[in-house]
Amino acid sequence: MTKVPTLLALLAIALFVVAVTYPLQAQQPPAAPSPSPETLPEVIYHLTVMMPQYRFLNTTGYAGRVGEYDSLQQSLGGDLSLNYLDFPRHLTFKSTVSVLSRDDFDSKSRLTLGKWLDFRLDNRSFVRHLDDNSYFGATVISPDIIRTDSIPADSLLGIRRRINTSSLRVQLPRVPVKLFVKGGWQARDGSSQMQYYDMGGDGTLADNSCDNCHSASQYRPYNYTTRNIAAGAEVNLGKILKLVYQHEFRSFNDRLPNPRDIYGSTLPNPPDENVPYTPAGFYVHSVLPRHQTQADSLQLTLSASHHLTLNGDLSYARTENLFNQSDPRLLVTGNHSQNALNADATLTWQPLTRLRAVADFHQQNLLNQFLTSYSLSDPNLFYPFGNPSLHRHWGGLRLSYRISRQLDVESYYTRMNITRSNAPLWPQFSSPHNSDPLYVVPSSFSNIVGAAVHFHTAELWSARLGYEWTGTHHPGYVTDPRTNHRLFGDVTLTPVRWLTLGNNASIILQRSFPVIQRTNHLYAATTFLTIQPIPQWSFGAGYTYLQDNLRTDMQISNDSAVAIYTQPLVPYKQLSQSYSFHSTYELKQRLALNLSFAHSAAHSSWRPDVNPADCPPFPWTTDPNGDPEFPQHLANALATGAGPVSQVNVPQLLLGATGDYHFRAGFDGGLRFNYASYTDAIRPNLSGKLRSYTIFFGRVW
Repeated sequence: MTKVPTLLALLAIALFVVAVTYPLQAQQPPAAPSPSPETLPEVIYHLTVMMPQYRFLNTTGYAGRVGEYDSLQQSLGGDLSLNYLDFPRHLTFKSTVSVLSRDDFDSKSRLTLGKWLDFRLDNRSFVRHLDDNSYFGATVISPDIIRTDSIPADSLLGIRRRINTSSLRVQLPRVPVKLFVKGGWQARDGSSQMQYYDMGGDGTLADNSCDNCHSASQYRPYNYTTRNIAAGAEVNLGKILKLVYQHEFRSFNDRLPNPRDIYGSTLPNPPDENVPYTPAGFYVHSVLPRHQTQADSLQLTLSASHHLTLNGDLSYARTENLFNQSDPRLLVTGNHSQNALNADATLTWQPLTRLRAVADFHQQNLLNQFLTSYSLSDPNLFYPFGNPSLHRHWGGLRLSYRISRQLDVESYYTRMNITRSNAPLWPQFSSPHNSDPLYVVPSSFSNIVGAAVHFHTAELWSARLGYEWTGTHHPGYVTDPRTNHRLFGDVTLTPVRWLTLGNNASIILQRSFPVIQRTNHLYAATTFLTIQPIPQWSFGAGYTYLQDNLRTDMQISNDSAVAIYTQPLVPYKQLSQSYSFHSTYELKQRLALNLSFAHSAAHSSWRPDVNPADCPPFPWTTDPNGDPEFPQHLANALATGAGPVSQVNVPQLLLGATGDYHFRAGFDGGLRFNYASYTDAIRPNLSGKLRSYTIFFGRVW
């Protein structure tokens, strides 16, 4: 309900500015005599395209994955475009609207009046469907996990997203200042899947002990909006200096109550159980808190001379959390405010025609005021936890030198520093006696050094080859490799005007961490081909190859009295290949034919040791109250992870064809066909096919 008044207000502002600035423009001294009518273009020019369409949609199997970004609606839509140019008044208006369904459309409009006014309005809406991850294998992972699935299998989980933006820019008369205002409104609504664990029991208030672990899956409704409005000024001092200042206000508002579910146990946990002291009851969780942000930014562009330029920006934002409910049974407490300070600067210097140097510096500072506490089995003892503040600073230098017309060389160096204030506050876990392999170090830094050679000719071919090395000191949480070697190259060949062939490839070799061993070899290559022997026909094709061979330490942690299990250098392999082509042909400026085809296949697998005999003698297997079948249960859990959890085998196919016939008197009509197929060999319930037929007919005038 707030969208229409906002747009009307912006239009009213635009008309007011036109009424004010246009008379001012008319008061200027008369210009020189206009050219003769023979040299002027048409005084008023307009072009209108109206192309209604109707789409027939048919799906088989599970439609949510194959139609991930489709509204999945049989619908009436079409395209409408209007272009209007008034040369004497320097007035232009352009608007395009493309509608697939009521939930999937895109529109763009722009109104300009010379250099005095520029008004833009964009609206976009689309639907994204998320996967239904109904498979859990709870009893395979652990026999004491009770699973509750309240979402029917193969359910469509779609979230509609609407994005609306507008901007107005006005040039003030006689001064080099432009004022601007811009705003936006985004909304998301729909349902998705939410999974969570409680603190024990079977998910009912009747279970008054901690004899089981409970896992649940249920619908999570979404209905929230994000609004922003900004205003500022742009100052241009000739061609030397440009300054842009902006102040922005952003707000987030969730219009639905947060989910509330059963957590905890009705009886106090004994002191030897390291689980949170939480009486059974309905608790709020997965909170989407309301918040507001005030942000200021300043951008600078300085051209000291033709060979020295400086670009920089500085921004500061303050975010306040408005979630202040006082319900004692909330799982979210404390202050969650954040401050962000970011800056960037780039200096470009070209002292010689052949030599070019670029120095850059960047910083990102996120100051978290997230600090709260929780209690374990002793309600009188509290443990603090929260998010650490994160500080990133990086800078570098890039040099390039032209040796000859055909040969360039370049080198670069970058250093990055990461500091985490209050790093021990996160990550946290239910028991302080557990171990966490993703340790958080207070600070770390990395160095990147690279060089490349570029050989090129005016039209025939171009080739670039290079090497890059990365070294990280104290990697932690941000999983940077200790060392990283990268070889890269790309080649583009144009032997004749109508033929272009190119390929780019890279090889990345990563070595191990100091504590957790890790090696990784990545191979990537992309090849493309473009052919246009005649203006009426064009053909393009592409091929992409990606292979990832990873070996990393695997660690499964439980309470230290039960098990901490480690396997060194467990192999993981991923392979992905895709190829595509498209063709466009026009026959006698009457019939246009478009064809497109794309196929991709992804495979991955994780291969741990699943032999129970190789498990070490855990204390839990010999304890009288323990589980003598623990090695077998662990092997089953590893097999589940190596099977349905990590394995991927998903070939996908996309096919499209369009026939468009141009009738006389500006009429157009045709047929569009689209086909998509998604096959999941590991989870057949996610496989599906989508077919759509679209008939369109309209006119251009």
